[in-house]
Amino acid sequence: MSTERRRGINAVLWTSLAGFAVGIILLLQACFGTNEAPSPAKPQRLTSPEALAPFFAALDDGTARPPVRILQIGDSHTANDSLSGRMRQRLQARFGAAGRGWLPAGVPYKYYLPQLVSVSERGWKHVKPNDRAGVALGLDAVAAESEPRDAVMTITSTEPAGFDRFAVEYLTQPNGSAFTVSADGAASVRVSTASAVTAITRFDLPLERPAHQVELRAEGRPPVVLLGWDVERDDRGVIYENHGTIGATVGLLDQMTPEAVFYELADRRPALLIVAFGTNEGFDDGLDLTRYAGRFAENVQALRRAAHGVPILILGPPDGNRLDHGCTAAPCGGSDPCAWHEPAKLGPVRGIERRAATENGWAYWDWFEAMGGVCSIDRMSRANPPLAMQDRVHLSTPGYEAMADLLFGDLMRAYETWKAPPRTS
Repeated sequence: MSTERRRGINAVLWTSLAGFAVGIILLLQACFGTNEAPSPAKPQRLTSPEALAPFFAALDDGTARPPVRILQIGDSHTANDSLSGRMRQRLQARFGAAGRGWLPAGVPYKYYLPQLVSVSERGWKHVKPNDRAGVALGLDAVAAESEPRDAVMTITSTEPAGFDRFAVEYLTQPNGSAFTVSADGAASVRVSTASAVTAITRFDLPLERPAHQVELRAEGRPPVVLLGWDVERDDRGVIYENHGTIGATVGLLDQMTPEAVFYELADRRPALLIVAFGTNEGFDDGLDLTRYAGRFAENVQALRRAAHGVPILILGPPDGNRLDHGCTAAPCGGSDPCAWHEPAKLGPVRGIERRAATENGWAYWDWFEAMGGVCSIDRMSRANPPLAMQDRVHLSTPGYEAMADLLFGDLMRAYETWKAPPRTS
């Protein structure tokens, strides 16, 4: 397809999406109870955008290969592919689409719904932190382990262009068994996991033409252990990966296997790391804030070192509310002692992450401000249709997408500022 035709299609697509965005803004206006939604132009939402200059340079390089890869790592807000999915849409529409990228192998948890692909499996269990020692865990903090002989998993691209690159990351081990991979029903390729030592490695499936589906099937015992798989295209553009773990805190970074993290970051060479923790810490009434401040900075610093110093963007935790035990719900912000309210530690956690970003030269995006500040999640949950879930912790899909639109807008304004020639007197 010609570049001009792609641009025309993208223009039509984003005209439609712009109409949808107007509807979301009107909903935000209603739920904030003001005459206007949070202004996309507020500069204080994105602080230290100059820290993103190397990322902006990668976006600006029209000849860049491999694709410009963004990794978002965090908790359930990241595991839910709504915010990351909309960011993927927006960035790929502007800078080119190079596919879905790396995902955890199989179906790592119930209701797993990644965008741009569908995934199914039979006969696999998923090993997470604290389940069992000795299994390597990478950025997804989960590994798939075959149980019966002939365990199978399938990944199907829902993109019309499909993919022309497929890879799988797995563990070798002494006396290891094997697995087979087949693209679009073609002849299977057998991959042995046997090796003198246990190690992390990858297999790339040769593809003569674009494919849309890969089936992976395990053979025999001992179990095959997979850390992830990848579908993408050999083309310029953006890949936006989300690596989220439900219930996670920044301490999850300590539970990943260092060798796996180093291997994955060296292999993928991201241009930007987006770190999004803090909600679960903020709901922990017993959290030691002093210890958390040190741990957050140290863990993110270690992650950045493993990625060879790439830019970091911290997404501060969004607004979140809870009810006291035995209370009947009342709207946030009133004098009722049973009103929805923010946990005592959530605001301080937000402040700790902002200070860590400032002190370490990372960019920071204020998700709380983007939502509208105090009590915003309660108002969003009461919108029609709801922009937040009734738990007052998670957003609905339209809510996450509206936040992604604001984040994308803030990043693109910073990008255009970076691109602008310096003024001369």
